[in-house]
Amino acid sequence: MRVRYYNHGRRDRSIVALTFDDGPNPPRTDQLLEILSAKNARASFFVIGKWVERFPKALERIVEAGHVVGNQSYSHIRNIGDFDHAETVITAITGRPSAFLRFHYLENFAVVLQSPLAMSCEVKIIYADVNPADYEPIDANEIVRRVLESRNLANGSIINLHDGSETDDDAARLSRPLPTIAALPKLIDGLRERGFEPVGLDQMEFDQPYEWVSE
Repeated sequence: MRVRYYNHGRRDRSIVALTFDDGPNPPRTDQLLEILSAKNARASFFVIGKWVERFPKALERIVEAGHVVGNQSYSHIRNIGDFDHAETVITAITGRPSAFLRFHYLENFAVVLQSPLAMSCEVKIIYADVNPADYEPIDANEIVRRVLESRNLANGSIINLHDGSETDDDAARLSRPLPTIAALPKLIDGLRERGFEPVGLDQMEFDQPYEWVSE
């Protein structure tokens, strides 16, 4: 079977997509929402179903702020593609089906084969072409540098960031996004200085799918 996915949007428009994984994660997600609002920038949040169940109000705030919500599985367990379970809890709040999906860890394409939703032509599987690995123990300036100096940064780039964590360790979940939160204002300013406007994935057009073929 073939899995079609997108690393980036069309290259003929000077827009980029800021995407955040592993939330919702209050109050960290809320801090990011405040920055995005202050900077008048849109983003896309790939949420985990188990956190949506635990923090439904946080997802409501993402929706109310006008950002895109995508599906990143229910449990975020490496070899389990429980996107359909996640979709049930996500749409109970958003009231609309997910148009975008991201498989967890960005490495195990095979998990999408477990999900009718993931294999549906109605859903775009979103990868990324700029990944600063902000889940590593690095500071805000390094996150900004890794994005703005990435050789892949271009029109239509999709930037992979994190507002939460898959771990059930609350201390880790709350601490991991702190450098990303500190980096975001400089990151948005730096992107705009280079001529890129941050937009939601729903504002992008996609015309160059990649394919992974199962063995």
